[in-house]
Amino acid sequence: MKGFFGILNLKNSNFLEVANNYLNTKLLDNENTPFLSDKILLEDFAKPISRINEFTDLFFVGWCRLDNIEELSNHLSFSENTEEEEVIVKAYHKWGKDCVKHLIGDFSFAIWDESKKELFLAKDQMGIRPLFYMEQDGLLYFGTTIPNIKSALSKKPELNEEYIAKELLNYPQNVEDTFFGAIKRLKPAHYLSISSEQILKETRYWELESVDLSYCKTNEDYYNLLRKTLEKAIKSRIRAKKNVGCQLSGGMDSSAIAVILSRIMDNNQLHTYSFVLNETTKKYSDNGIDEQSTQNEIINYAHLNPENHHPITSFHFKDVFEEFNKTNAIMGGVTYCNSIWQDSLYKYASENNQVEVIFSGFPGDEGISQKGHNYFYDYINNFNIKGLFQFLFDFRRAAILKTIQYFKEKKSKTTSLDFYKVQEKRSLLNPDSNFKYSLKDYSFAFNPSFKGWQKENINLSHIFSRIESEGAYANQYGIETVYPLADIRLLEIMYSLPAELFKPKPYSRALFRNFTVGILPDIVRLQAKRNGAKTLAFADYWIKTKYEKLKNYKIKNHTGLLISEEEYLQRETENEFMKMKRLNTLKEIDYLIDLNFPDNIK
Repeated sequence: MKGFFGILNLKNSNFLEVANNYLNTKLLDNENTPFLSDKILLEDFAKPISRINEFTDLFFVGWCRLDNIEELSNHLSFSENTEEEEVIVKAYHKWGKDCVKHLIGDFSFAIWDESKKELFLAKDQMGIRPLFYMEQDGLLYFGTTIPNIKSALSKKPELNEEYIAKELLNYPQNVEDTFFGAIKRLKPAHYLSISSEQILKETRYWELESVDLSYCKTNEDYYNLLRKTLEKAIKSRIRAKKNVGCQLSGGMDSSAIAVILSRIMDNNQLHTYSFVLNETTKKYSDNGIDEQSTQNEIINYAHLNPENHHPITSFHFKDVFEEFNKTNAIMGGVTYCNSIWQDSLYKYASENNQVEVIFSGFPGDEGISQKGHNYFYDYINNFNIKGLFQFLFDFRRAAILKTIQYFKEKKSKTTSLDFYKVQEKRSLLNPDSNFKYSLKDYSFAFNPSFKGWQKENINLSHIFSRIESEGAYANQYGIETVYPLADIRLLEIMYSLPAELFKPKPYSRALFRNFTVGILPDIVRLQAKRNGAKTLAFADYWIKTKYEKLKNYKIKNHTGLLISEEEYLQRETENEFMKMKRLNTLKEIDYLIDLNFPDNIK
């Protein structure tokens, strides 16, 4: 398991007592002895605290993979086999806080400067690696898991009622917020630099911006650049790895990654994993659709070893409460975009294949393989008359209707008035709660430009939350999750492309379909996006099973925020399946609140 934990003494005379109480609760490996002084406790879960001989005052803990080590070697002096932590420490020594502006990869780390008594915490641009912190009683707790922070406290932390209310309302969360009011998530592309008695303030160091692509003269130049960059992103994520896993849903994103992996590594060391229906779960699915035929197309096309393809047909949990307790143990409580459904895949991959890293096609839909249906927004927003006429010529009547819709949405400032009615049906919040009126749902706020929408879309809080959650479940089995479609080099190119490359004609998701020519077979590359197919094919089975198992669970409602089961059952919903799904959620939230409710209040 990778990660780290620490406690910084800001102004607490009992710091050593708190630190030693924490250490006494752990079974420590002598080789991984933490660093403890009168100012700080530092613990690395996987290895000894790193100190570079040249910089004996700098102590490093981190969970990092750097993808631009070759470029960094031009500025820093290190050998070919230098590990990430030494590169980062050298970068910090040379550039100070600005070191993160030079790093590309997935990372969260802490550097303690013993001579200056300063702590530096940093997180990668897309928030792939987690990092949380909490200030309480003159101490700063920080680390890669919420459960570790909780374990160091003398009592349960206060719950974040606004966070709970948003979960009950089905609203998106602020990326920095967690289930606990005082525990904050360090935001992606941010760092914290802390010295004694300094006010905690996060600093942003990276923003998605356009890069110069003037050297591309034709569409094919853009496509070639995207192909090379995607391959580079995938290659950098298998460096020094022996056994590699790849999720293979059957969609274009994961399929393209699997094919590229097959071309750059030994296929006998490449394993693919797919969630599929079996005879039991098929009965619970309304449409019975999964994507096994497409998965087989990729296996044959890429000449993958069929014995290394592993269908996942069920969860490993004995009952729903084992699942809930696992969520609490790994994520610390209620979690926005909890990815517990991936746990069975990671468990299987660890126990049967000894896989070190697993590739995911997420967040393709939010970025490089987006539908592109609103590409014309930039023509209107930027008064591009030529582009707008071309849009009208290409789509005729549909273009006129879309243009009218654009101005309607711009005036109303929302892209979906009807969805608010659906949200109201799904709400699990007590109708008498003040949060019902004070919280707003910005899920469907209208953005007048395509570029603005792209940046907003790739920075949605559910992306960071899902990635973080998947990584946490995988990490317990010694597996890293990687997301080449979230590589910032690829995203910067996507953000810099001419809008017309996204034009959904003759098909939607045109950019991805066009640049994967030669990567994907046409039967997969040109497949329709089947809304009936699910990445997790047996989701319906598990939702209906949970509903039956939870029928006798009595809601405790310690916070008073939850609607009663009786009142919810009387409410009109979209359909019976959604009613079951949301009632399961209500009871799960209640169960996790009960586990974490502060003892002095309960």
